[in-house]
Amino acid sequence: MADIHETPGTDTVQAAEDAEEKAWSRVVAVWDDEQSHRAYLKRCTDLEALAAAGGRYRQVLAERPGDAMAQRMRDEVVKRATVYGLAALPRSQPEKPLALKRFALLASLAFALAVAWASYKLVVLLGARS
Repeated sequence: MADIHETPGTDTVQAAEDAEEKAWSRVVAVWDDEQSHRAYLKRCTDLEALAAAGGRYRQVLAERPGDAMAQRMRDEVVKRATVYGLAALPRSQPEKPLALKRFALLASLAFALAVAWASYKLVVLLGARS
């Protein structure tokens, strides 16, 4: 019988952690194969997964500071995390330049004055016929 206090999705989280561990083991087994590293990083579809991968490569660099593959892949993780982070930023419309705002205001004012003048002339013309 399942424990009623068990967190929902615990099995799913454990399965994901196990899959990540197996994927990393495959990378370690063929360390010099860049394609295996790229396949491992391809699994990282969010910032949390990239952070875990970055931690793995950081750990290797702590043990072997001159490891060229670990340095390249750590740099790749940073690049991908930067892209994900920038993509997550909210988008906003660039502000219109002040000169364009002034021109729009003056054009609107000129149009309003022209409509007012035309309306006045129409009233005068129609008033003269009465």
